[in-house]
Amino acid sequence: MARWRPGERVAWDGPGEGAGTSRPPLPDLPCFPALRGWAGWCEGLARLGLRHAADLLRPPAPAGTTVFGAPPGAGQDDGFRVLDGVWLRARGTRWRRVDEEALRAVRADWSACGDPRAAGAVALVDPLLVFVRHDPAGLRRVVLWQVACLLRDGTAGPTEEAAVALGVHRDEARYLAAAVALGFAADGPGRAAAERLADEWPDRRLCRAERTLAEVPDTGRDHVLAEVARGVRARRGEVDRLVAEARRLGGRGAHRAAGRAWFGALRRAVDDPALERGLLGAAADAPPADAGPRLDVTVTERTVRLRWPAARAGGAVAFRLLRFADGLPDGAEELAAGELPERAFTDRSAPVGSAVRYALVPSRAGRTAGVPLVSAPVVVAPAVLVAGAVAVPQGVRVRWRADPACAGVTAVRRAGGSGEAVPVPCGPGGLLDVPLPPGRYTYEIHCRYPAPGGRTVRSAGVRVAVRAEEWPGPVEDLTARLVDGGERVALTWRPPDRGGSTVLTWPSGPVRPGVDASGRTDVRVPERPWTPEPSVRAPLAEGSRLRLTAVSTLAGRALTGPDAIAERPGTVRDLTVRRISADRAAAVFVWPEPAVLVLLAWEGDGRRGERRVARSRFLADGVAAFPVTAGAHRVTVTALPRPDALSVPADAAHAELAALPPPLWPPLGPPRPGRRWRWLRRWPFRG
Repeated sequence: MARWRPGERVAWDGPGEGAGTSRPPLPDLPCFPALRGWAGWCEGLARLGLRHAADLLRPPAPAGTTVFGAPPGAGQDDGFRVLDGVWLRARGTRWRRVDEEALRAVRADWSACGDPRAAGAVALVDPLLVFVRHDPAGLRRVVLWQVACLLRDGTAGPTEEAAVALGVHRDEARYLAAAVALGFAADGPGRAAAERLADEWPDRRLCRAERTLAEVPDTGRDHVLAEVARGVRARRGEVDRLVAEARRLGGRGAHRAAGRAWFGALRRAVDDPALERGLLGAAADAPPADAGPRLDVTVTERTVRLRWPAARAGGAVAFRLLRFADGLPDGAEELAAGELPERAFTDRSAPVGSAVRYALVPSRAGRTAGVPLVSAPVVVAPAVLVAGAVAVPQGVRVRWRADPACAGVTAVRRAGGSGEAVPVPCGPGGLLDVPLPPGRYTYEIHCRYPAPGGRTVRSAGVRVAVRAEEWPGPVEDLTARLVDGGERVALTWRPPDRGGSTVLTWPSGPVRPGVDASGRTDVRVPERPWTPEPSVRAPLAEGSRLRLTAVSTLAGRALTGPDAIAERPGTVRDLTVRRISADRAAAVFVWPEPAVLVLLAWEGDGRRGERRVARSRFLADGVAAFPVTAGAHRVTVTALPRPDALSVPADAAHAELAALPPPLWPPLGPPRPGRRWRWLRRWPFRG
């Protein structure tokens, strides 16, 4: 087999075309282009209408000459060579290799040619200049990659004629096509990974570079790809060494040194979440420094207020504010990011009942720029909001409002504020502590919240001071009866064991015994009873109702007792009755206040009926209707007493309803049969 040396032209006549000739080895194709910004650079090339980088090396020259000599005439362009570097035809029969100096000349020709594509072409030549300066074979790699991709993706496949059509010299076209057909990567994830590898390495996103490198099809003969793989493995080795050192230091309790080791590892692999978790954990475990910057936390009800000092690092420093459960930095949640010029943040969404920490992570250009400041554990457990504490009969009542997440409330009572703590039953909205001797008491109230692991977290206690007052004894056995022909109500009761007693006219609805009436503005509590004896007589006027409530009094305190109702309904006035149809009549009258029902009765034609009419229905309709017959009727309307009231019977009102008059003509009998009616019967009925 003939040995092929770089710089020598390959001569091969093919099988059977010459004695002693053999096929030279196929060229090794690159596994990736290795040019940073590859995707954007290829898009710019397509916008200029150029197929590949070799087309970019031939700028139009108005003077008729280029850096590679006179442009070939029609039918004389035999393309470029690419297997041993990129070579273009120069003057005469000479070939010139395109190196860094030639690229500068190409850039100058594009700038001077006056072509509308000149600015875009210069912008594409500049990255090639940088690339060739660091890798002299970089231009060959770019051209080979592009031509190989075009051959692989072409409709005819990688053939010699397809390579010649792309501009490859015929001496090299068949070898290049054969190398592409032998195993160059087809369009797909592997090629996409190869084209973005240069953008991800040597970047600090080590995990992403490792994943991309694993997807690149490796032939084992690309020394540049092998160098990249060695760099990735070396970076991973450094990270693993720093992680091992950080864990060793953390096990010894040197959490600050461990944090620095974690930070060093994170700087080498900024996209590794395990390293960020380790850094947060080490910063959280470190004891608070006596001096230096710190993250101050203030908890108020459901909000957490954070403050931190100004950054002392040079350059533009941004921050990421994180929140994570204490001891679990894996689930860190980002609350804010950016420059945060206020150096303060209010968290209104902190979980209730769980211990959380906050971390302020400095960053620069999207990467962690230092060891974060981590707060002490914070538990958001809102206390109750006390709505009021008042003295009630025989004890005290405390009302509050708890957070919706509260699982329960506990309360203890201390006599005088420093006595023994006595548990007091309570609900989610308050407590009623009775019976209770007079004196001053302090109640300490706590909320309980569910926490992870089946635990509960108790809120800070709220202390409420209240005084239990001395109250009068209750009034019992209130008795009411009508006297003086129903014009007065006589009330007697058994006096209380403490304080005085009286009977008041209660202005509102019923009230149960034992209710505090001291603060009512519509009830005037006298300083002393009306009479020394436990009895009183109250006038009862016609058309009135009285609710009489017994009240016991002591030192300005009033306590309700039993009550009684007495009423004296008025007589129904202006009763009139009229027929509204042949079988119905209506009664109109003035309603007898304060009755709520009246009895409407009617009698006539040997029949009798009655119905009860409600006050609300009568006032809405204006009349009370009832069924009647054609005869005369006597109508009676009487006010009905309340079933729970002591009532004076009311007089009934009467009215007469006259009978309907007889008809003027007797009713017609059936027609007698005759000629006319027979004719009508023959008429067809079409109703």
